[in-house]
Amino acid sequence: MATRSLLAMRRLRSMPEEAITPARFCSHCGRPVVVAKARFCKECGAPLAGSPILMRDLSWQPAVAAGLSLLPGLGHLYRHRPFAAAAWFIGVMLAYSIAQPFGFVLHLVCAGNAALAGAFSEDAIIARLRHRRASSRWAPPA
Repeated sequence: MATRSLLAMRRLRSMPEEAITPARFCSHCGRPVVVAKARFCKECGAPLAGSPILMRDLSWQPAVAAGLSLLPGLGHLYRHRPFAAAAWFIGVMLAYSIAQPFGFVLHLVCAGNAALAGAFSEDAIIARLRHRRASSRWAPPA
């Protein structure tokens, strides 16, 4: 029975390991996708499966920012946006003093803005809307 030495089992550190990625195809036109990290089809412009609308590399937690916005502007301070925090605090307090329902609605908008502003990929949203509009306009009659 032959045994291998540790030197024979080591991998070369100078050569990176290549990950094998499966072939990708556009779900709309069926053509192959040749760019590894493409989010849209090069041929038809349709968003590819797996292109996220909500970005994954956020430097903040949206739930924490929304929760901190119980006090208007605190979620913006959490995201290191002090001028926006001051503007939201003053604006929401003025809205509450003018009309209670208007203040409540603006308070909800403040929390949503603190949690989700900058978290959406506008390119993915616009491409999906354009694709949806184009596919509904040219749908074959049934």
